[in-house]
Amino acid sequence: MEKTPIRTKFVRKLIQVNDQLCFAALGRHELGRTLGELVSASPKKFTTVAFPDNPYAKRLYRRMADMPDFAMKSEQTELQMGVIAGVEYALAYLEEIDAFRGSARPSDADLMKADAPEDQLFAKMTRWLGRQPEKGPYRSLGYLRLLRNHYAHVNDDPSPAFANYVAKYAHHLQRYWDNGITDLGAVSFRSLPQDALTAEYAFAIMNLLRVSVEKIDRDFASTLELDDILNFVVVEAYASAAHHDRAPERLAHRIRSDLNLAYGERFDVNRVRAGVDAFLSHQRSQKAKHRGPA
Repeated sequence: MEKTPIRTKFVRKLIQVNDQLCFAALGRHELGRTLGELVSASPKKFTTVAFPDNPYAKRLYRRMADMPDFAMKSEQTELQMGVIAGVEYALAYLEEIDAFRGSARPSDADLMKADAPEDQLFAKMTRWLGRQPEKGPYRSLGYLRLLRNHYAHVNDDPSPAFANYVAKYAHHLQRYWDNGITDLGAVSFRSLPQDALTAEYAFAIMNLLRVSVEKIDRDFASTLELDDILNFVVVEAYASAAHHDRAPERLAHRIRSDLNLAYGERFDVNRVRAGVDAFLSHQRSQKAKHRGPA
């Protein structure tokens, strides 16, 4: 299998955050032009005078000369919040595939624990795959998790844990991603904790999160078999299908299409039909039990 629907759900959220960052950058660029003109023309005017129809001008109530500093700090907050949200979605993805694997295909790896979520999943993925996956995506999520903490905790300097991570892995991460996998722009893993966060940096980080999730998901999907996921898909399709679409042949074709869309693989229709027949047989037996003896 090439992917999972879990990836699709979280990548969509990452794209939404990225789109919001793009919209914010567009708006700030245009607002900057307006503010620049107003500041130059009337630096001593208060916001209530410069923006008489704005209901929030009274809440701020500052001279126009102060606006550039407010705009700069506001931009940093906005960009940092976008990055924090993106990292949260990526980490939630890790949790969800971990839980899904434990439900769909339990193994001894389910008991493995590590302090960092990306390290825990890396250890489990190594067991599931029978080999080590590429370390780059996992180390990238570890770096970005610490960057999220750096922003959220309002640290002036990297924490000891983050500084140690940068010292150990910044060079490796730079080499890993500077090979056309995704566009990092001018991002430097070594200096990013001290750099002011720009819109371009934020876009690059969102790309990094998305590609890391996609690469991890590709490995994860390859650890699953049809039997691990078929019943989940059958149950969902059966519950949402109209009564006339629950006939075995119609249901099997729909489920085959759903599997292809969600997991990126077109399974043999006979294997899918066998799973559907087994599910429907179980449904009939359960109904018979509930009815009791005639």
